[in-house]
Amino acid sequence: MQVQEPDAYEIINKDNVQPVILTCEHASTYIPQKYHNLGLAPEMLDTHIARDKGCGELTRKLAERSGCTAFLANYSRLFIDYNRRENEADLILAESDKVAVPANVCLSEAEREYRLENYHRPYYRAIFAAIERLRQNGRKPIIFSIHGFTPQLKGGAPRPWHAGVLYVKENPFAEALLKHLQQYPNFKVDANVPYDLRQFNTGSAAICGTDTGLENAVIEIRDSEFDDITAGVDHWCAVLNRFLQDYRV
Repeated sequence: MQVQEPDAYEIINKDNVQPVILTCEHASTYIPQKYHNLGLAPEMLDTHIARDKGCGELTRKLAERSGCTAFLANYSRLFIDYNRRENEADLILAESDKVAVPANVCLSEAEREYRLENYHRPYYRAIFAAIERLRQNGRKPIIFSIHGFTPQLKGGAPRPWHAGVLYVKENPFAEALLKHLQQYPNFKVDANVPYDLRQFNTGSAAICGTDTGLENAVIEIRDSEFDDITAGVDHWCAVLNRFLQDYRV
């Protein structure tokens, strides 16, 4: 029986005119069946190398609560990383956190182009179309990308933060988000941690936000915050929705 593969992305609140566009590039663990998990054991798809734990669920709930349009990638970062530019070496990884990805080793240019054209590019075309639609409605779009990070990479230093606010260029949205999160006494939050987006300059916040002169930010949430998925999503949705409501005032 042939399985119906999902679209390249999921869109929520397609016609809403709230200025903030939510994006989540690492929402899914899905890999097309014909790729046989890219040669990985099935349990590896339930780890940080395949997706950002809790972030897809959080993005959906935040879109529902806030009314913002949201875009979620429907395929695993191991298949193609929507959080990379087209020309980046890390677009399709042969190894992730010291785990080999057999089907991505010695990938042909034709296969790389196939994944770009059928998965990565449709996602970005849709976001840019939403940006244009908001502009035509007299709104100034803001790109807010939701991601997660593992508390420690193999051989890496522990990451003590609960969350980080990432940006390439300082802008009012990112600055306000950081200030909002730092008001919570139990949060350890800083700018451009655990990754410095000023160095990497990639992902939807950079491509759709910085490159086009729009306000933007990435939030990186430590994935242990979602060990209890329901509680974690509820908690972070309340925190972020409170910020979005206040920022629009």
